[in-house]
Amino acid sequence: MSTQKLKIGLLGCGTVGRGLVELVHRNDALIRQRTGVELGITKILVRDLAKERVGVDRSLLTTNPRDVLDNGCDMVVEVIGGIEPARGFIQHSLARKKHVVTANKALLAQDGFKLMKSAETHQVCLGFEASVCGGIPIIRALRSGLVGNNIQQLSGILNGTCNYILTRMTEDRMSFDAALCEAQAKGFAEADPTLDVDGHDAAQKLKILTELAFNARVSGDSIPVEGIRDITLDDIEAAAELGYVIKHVAAAEVINGAVALRAAPVLLPKAHQLASVHEENNAVLVRGDAVGEMLFSGKGAGSLPTASAVLSDVVDIARHKNRFSTRSGGRLSGGAADRDSKYFIRFVVREPSAIGRIATVFDRHGVEVNRAAAVWAGSVHVNHQVRLLTHSSSRKALETALKAVGQLKLEAGRNLVLRVAD
Repeated sequence: MSTQKLKIGLLGCGTVGRGLVELVHRNDALIRQRTGVELGITKILVRDLAKERVGVDRSLLTTNPRDVLDNGCDMVVEVIGGIEPARGFIQHSLARKKHVVTANKALLAQDGFKLMKSAETHQVCLGFEASVCGGIPIIRALRSGLVGNNIQQLSGILNGTCNYILTRMTEDRMSFDAALCEAQAKGFAEADPTLDVDGHDAAQKLKILTELAFNARVSGDSIPVEGIRDITLDDIEAAAELGYVIKHVAAAEVINGAVALRAAPVLLPKAHQLASVHEENNAVLVRGDAVGEMLFSGKGAGSLPTASAVLSDVVDIARHKNRFSTRSGGRLSGGAADRDSKYFIRFVVREPSAIGRIATVFDRHGVEVNRAAAVWAGSVHVNHQVRLLTHSSSRKALETALKAVGQLKLEAGRNLVLRVAD
């Protein structure tokens, strides 16, 4: 087998960048043996030349982007993150007919379609397997492996921080704050966890997957987003008593010719395939008209899993130079349409006797209650609760009922509304 040499310009040498350098060095001979591709990193863009980077050749480091972009490399790998200057670097590279691999989910969620179109225009490749679910090959599956399927639905646990926190709350009875601190100590959560725990990271990844799976351009504000800050141990236990677990799930589904999108905590039946996804792991469940349901799961983040996904794009482009069409067939449009669902509602009330009036209001507005329970507070420092599990109803009817309950002035705190997934 003849050997093809590929020169890589690397933008960024943080967690993922160092992981890529490590994999290229560690598995160089294996990659050449399996693929016939010899990889070489020509220059690496960093912010601070003085910073210690174990295993990285210091002679490759530069703070000048042009040393990376314009030094004759065949491919640019962007792992600096953020919108700018990453977008400018990628646009510059594509315009100069260089292949690009990126792990930048924020940029792809905002401008992915434009960047893919630019790559197509300049007849080069844009790889972004690492942007969603780290080492799980879900992007490649949607782009090529499932290309002959009409995708009907996809749902997934796309954020490892949320999943780790909810796992600790469920299995170890940790509070949200304690579980978050542990996730930060283990490197699964950032010092500022807002993007993760408020659901926006999962929504960005869902947008990328949706545009691939359904050939639908999606605006960021069309995805209803909820986080997990309001989930309490009481909610975890109440769900368990009903036969469910609480997970943060991002989902897209075809409903009446549009794609219904949401990223929010839900109640999953304990037998559901996503219910057993623990710790920082990610998983995506895809349903196609030919293959039925397929589950992709594994490590969703971390240095080496994400670097592995970057490397897979690098090698795939080097071997095949696949280019994927970005032309929209106009089959679907993205939107916030929804279908009837069951719901779990936790009311914080002044008196447990409020259960009767709340159930009556729900019935009056066409939301049938399956189970209802009043929970007395154990101390004067804790509020009483009313918990309802509804039969299937429309979101509109539920919101009307919730508004009517609010007008009764029975509530003493913030309520929680969770959809019950199938």
